[in-house]
Amino acid sequence: MSKPILCIGTYAKTPFHIEKVGKNVYCIEELCYILVNNAFLLDEDSFGEELFDWIEKECSLERLADELRSMYLKKCSIASLAGTILDYVGYNSKKEVDRTEEILRANAGMDVYRKKMARADFLLKNNRYSLAFKEYEFLLKNTDELDKLTKAKIEHNEGVMYARLFLFERAADMFLKAYKDGGDEASLIQYLAAVRMGLSDKDYVSFVADHEDMYDTSMKLERKVNELEELFGSSKSNHAIGTLSVYKAEGKMSEYYDVVGKFTEELKTEYRNLVKSKVG
Repeated sequence: MSKPILCIGTYAKTPFHIEKVGKNVYCIEELCYILVNNAFLLDEDSFGEELFDWIEKECSLERLADELRSMYLKKCSIASLAGTILDYVGYNSKKEVDRTEEILRANAGMDVYRKKMARADFLLKNNRYSLAFKEYEFLLKNTDELDKLTKAKIEHNEGVMYARLFLFERAADMFLKAYKDGGDEASLIQYLAAVRMGLSDKDYVSFVADHEDMYDTSMKLERKVNELEELFGSSKSNHAIGTLSVYKAEGKMSEYYDVVGKFTEELKTEYRNLVKSKVG
């Protein structure tokens, strides 16, 4: 059993919004959680008078706020500011504090372009698509010297996000742009996959027939689809669906609803765990 954590300060009536992360925090412990779990997204704009005032007025931590203001005026690094907050509150382990400071120090050495690219990739990896889109779009619109391979990477990643949001037509457009700019066959395969998901089987076959230059790539896609179908066929989820079909066909409704209930609870648990891992 974990040791109890003694909270300090007061619970805020007005939350503090951390724009870089897209989250509201209501107490100093929540702020510490955000700092540790989202250090990669933070920069100098994340620390300033607005935050210090919130810590003083909403969390009733005047001493901490004064210390942070003094450090800020002396132009201390954001790693030092974050470390001071984390050390004062004592919510996180020393390992977490050291890691957070290390990440913030590394970020400080990056130019704006590299910071935004790194943030966007981090956000994509953590399924935070809205924020990732903003970073990628900023790079596409404001970086004149963006080389084609980097542009292709951004376009490919935007295609991935659109596909995960079931916006297959937009995904296909981005994957095709990525392929034209970067020439990576992986983007072409994903392009065909997005097209395939947006069309009926008959229409997709017609599409491939009209694009003979993509035939070999379409065959590679089909092999990948077959591999995934085989994996799903042996999965627990597919077994549960098959069991439901049998029970329903045989009129065993009590057993049917029992399996539905168990399957639904498993999905709910999986979803709650996913959401919990993305908080902050």
